[in-house]
Amino acid sequence: MAQKSHAAALRLSLLISLALHPALGGAQEGPLVWSATGSATDMAIRTGLALDMPGRPRFGAESTLRVSTRTDPGTVRPPLRLWGEVTVRESDVAPTSLGLALDPAAGAARAALRQSRAVMDHGPAALSLNRALEAGRRADGDAAFVARQEVRLAFTDIDAAVTGGIVMDNRAPFRAELGLEKRLPLGVSLKAILSDLAHEPAARINARFERQW
Repeated sequence: MAQKSHAAALRLSLLISLALHPALGGAQEGPLVWSATGSATDMAIRTGLALDMPGRPRFGAESTLRVSTRTDPGTVRPPLRLWGEVTVRESDVAPTSLGLALDPAAGAARAALRQSRAVMDHGPAALSLNRALEAGRRADGDAAFVARQEVRLAFTDIDAAVTGGIVMDNRAPFRAELGLEKRLPLGVSLKAILSDLAHEPAARINARFERQW
């Protein structure tokens, strides 16, 4: 119980400190990579280095803390995952990156090819298409093949967006969802998501904060 309470206290203190320092979110890109995202139930932290060379290679470590609930014991020992990413195509229209994630304790590893394409970027709205192909090994040793695609319509004047996405996983049923996002001050974002459209639609709403340095 002491370890769980320590993880929850650390997550709460990080939430408070990030909320009280909104100016940090506007820092320029530099050699240090630091990002955090969280909600009332979890906190994810990513740290690393970015090299000033072609492709801007980035690498580091990340971890996720989860709060204990009635059905989930939460985080007792924060997991540590290694990550790396490099830009393989620099473009204002369709940048492409190659990433690698490794969990040494579980033995899981994945490589991911990601692309973000600007379909329309004129006027008060911007339409973009995000794609990702993942391949690797799961913690149980089975192969992992995942394809993700998301269409995003962002309204810059009101700082909101409508999204639609699909996920095809070799170990899970086909998934599709619709979402509505609204950004608020202090890096807080509200998201309303209608998921599992291909099976039994279920709606959920969550509030998260996001910070990058």
